[in-house]
Amino acid sequence: MKAAIFDMDGVIVDTNPHHRTAWRKYFERYGKPLTDDDFVRYVSGKHNTDILTHLFPDRPLSGAESRQLAAEKEALFRELYLPDITPVPGLPAFLQLLRNAGMLTAVGTSAPVENLDFIIDALNLRSYFDVLLDESKVTRPKPDPAIYQKAMKMLGVEPHESIIFEDSTTGIRAAKAAGAYVIGLATTESAEELLRIGADEVIRDFTELTPERFQELRSRSVSV
Repeated sequence: MKAAIFDMDGVIVDTNPHHRTAWRKYFERYGKPLTDDDFVRYVSGKHNTDILTHLFPDRPLSGAESRQLAAEKEALFRELYLPDITPVPGLPAFLQLLRNAGMLTAVGTSAPVENLDFIIDALNLRSYFDVLLDESKVTRPKPDPAIYQKAMKMLGVEPHESIIFEDSTTGIRAAKAAGAYVIGLATTESAEELLRIGADEVIRDFTELTPERFQELRSRSVSV
């Protein structure tokens, strides 16, 4: 393995509870409730454009309107999350392990660049990543593999040389379609669900990736 590529929400930070709160408040702002079932069905792992289509089913949105509405919601999310921002347990130590091992690293997120910069800089993680890709860097969102294919190209690695960390259904499908070895984080879905949709293995958080297990992982992923 030469490269490790990370999704952001649910992988670098467990933002899902705060995104859920932000979307619920945002839906209420426009007079529409958002139940837990609706969140799973219409919001979790979905691109903002698709979520807004559900929020405004009878209101065709121009590209500019969609971007403005999405920006409003993401600004609300950052306001809510700022007091609680913290990395997924074990992440900083694992990133240092990757750096010490000479592996290349990237982030490939469907979030806007404002969220990416907010989280990476608030946690002082920028120096750990060689490539940072947000939603604006590709035209086709997950589950299309475009963002992971671009990350691999920018890192100069092949799919079989890459490990991708993901937490959602759409993300796992994108990572598998990109041809990488995929590790699911059970922050959003259950371990059973992540394995069912294609993750090669599942961890709870990065504290499970001790140096010994990481070496086993590199050996196992090479043979897949």
